Amino acid sequence: MKERLLTGLLLAAAVLVYGNTLVNRFAMDDELYIMRNAQVTDPSLHGLFSPNPVSTVFRPVAFATLALNWALSGTESLSYHLMNLLLHAGATWLLYILLQELLGSSSEGKTAAFAAALLFAVHPIHTEAVAWAVGRAELLAAGFLFAGWILHLRDRPIASLACFALAMLSKESAVAFLPLVLLGDYALGKWKPGFRYALFAGLTVSYLGLLWIVQGGRFGPAEIPAFDNPLAHLPPAWRILNASRVAWKYVALQIYPAVLSCDYSFNQIPVYRDWRHTLPAALGFAAAAGAWIWAVWKRQAGWAIAGGIYFAGFAATANILVPTGTIMGERLAYLPSAGFCLLLALGWSWLRQRKEILAWGLLAAIVLVLSARTVLRNRDWKDDFALYSSAVRAVPNDAKMHSNLAGQYFTRDQLDLAAREYLIALRINPDSPDALASYAALELRQGHYEDAGRMMEKALSMSGRNNLNYDFMVVTFAAILMKTNHADGALEYLNREIGEAPAYGLAWSTRAELHYQQGERAAARTDAETALRLNLADTQAADVLRRLEGSAPSAPQ
Repeated sequence: MKERLLTGLLLAAAVLVYGNTLVNRFAMDDELYIMRNAQVTDPSLHGLFSPNPVSTVFRPVAFATLALNWALSGTESLSYHLMNLLLHAGATWLLYILLQELLGSSSEGKTAAFAAALLFAVHPIHTEAVAWAVGRAELLAAGFLFAGWILHLRDRPIASLACFALAMLSKESAVAFLPLVLLGDYALGKWKPGFRYALFAGLTVSYLGLLWIVQGGRFGPAEIPAFDNPLAHLPPAWRILNASRVAWKYVALQIYPAVLSCDYSFNQIPVYRDWRHTLPAALGFAAAAGAWIWAVWKRQAGWAIAGGIYFAGFAATANILVPTGTIMGERLAYLPSAGFCLLLALGWSWLRQRKEILAWGLLAAIVLVLSARTVLRNRDWKDDFALYSSAVRAVPNDAKMHSNLAGQYFTRDQLDLAAREYLIALRINPDSPDALASYAALELRQGHYEDAGRMMEKALSMSGRNNLNYDFMVVTFAAILMKTNHADGALEYLNREIGEAPAYGLAWSTRAELHYQQGERAAARTDAETALRLNLADTQAADVLRRLEGSAPSAPQ
């Protein structure tokens, strides 16, 4: 009965604290990875087991669950958030079971496991993974990893192997499973048959080989923009030293998650190539690693496992082994946070053995404060406008967040506020092609055609087809050329764009408008109809057809 009560308390805490995510809409990259992703909207076995065409990430299980949501509710966000909420509650429950298996059946071990799982259930650093629909990859990878580890400890190797495979196919950070299993068995002094470790090792190597092949002979994206991750463009030694500085920022957010952001890109976290800024963090990192190694050597099981989960959880995403697509992301702390919560719980358990009433009061206060912060943070993920507004307050030197907020103001026709945010973004990063292109679109809207053309031309010169906004840039530049009486140049750009990206409806509707202006009614009708087949909500194409239906052809002069 007591065990059921504790489990119920954990599940209730996770659901109540994250329950207000259910009213949130899609945010950030949800449109890109859900509504504009054929792996979700038109799934197939081949498509799911291919790299994502935009980012090259290979996460068939994560995208399969999003495809299930799409089949159930399409563009309605409730089912996506509900599934994320249930997955987080499930991961919390599995962590509780796992820690009981690892810490032993004593009263102290069970109580420490409960405290760690409770902290994990309510911690606000998890908001990005839970409140963001696409953050689901973190939830799945951690949940399947916990389940596989439990099954391994309970001597069910086939089921454990299956969970391990599902974890890696959810997100690549789950390769931490094998070292964690080895660490746990060593710390507990309970080794399993050797063939089992060989199976885990073989599956790990097979997965890494598959990942290498599907991503084109590399791990991670082919190109990592400097504004997303400036560490990726540093020599390895300086990258690792700067990554150790970032590692302490994660620790700070685990301890004091007062200021959280969905992005930390250029230039919120400065990059250094000198010892004065990098050596202290590196020495601190080495000291923490040394303390963990000592705990492993002395077989201090709880401390060794806590550090192991934390370090292994970050191994694939910390820019230390290989550069990744981002310099820092709170969602990446989801699995490592289990180790940090265990570390806190072990310290709390030490206090409880000496001052029990004080310890329980302290735990209740910490959980209450963390829960309140999480509920408030969930509201930041209500929609893009709320998210980017909170981000520019949290990370005022982040050019991307100012540019994204400007885009939100632009869609609301608050053009002065949009211009202000674009100017801030460009002051932080003058060479951002996306900010330049978006600001050019704003200038076009305001009738400043010469300024718009100059900025868009510069943005195009810095971009290629690997830029997600390239199609928008080309079509907008063509629209600017049309406004400045360069119809031939506009037609050339539009013809090339349609040839290279025939599914981009805005190119067809813009060319339809150009044909209409030139009196080429048949061509205008064909292009407008094509644009509407690609996007029924294309208002420009609908307007061209309406004008075609409402006017007769002009008599020859």
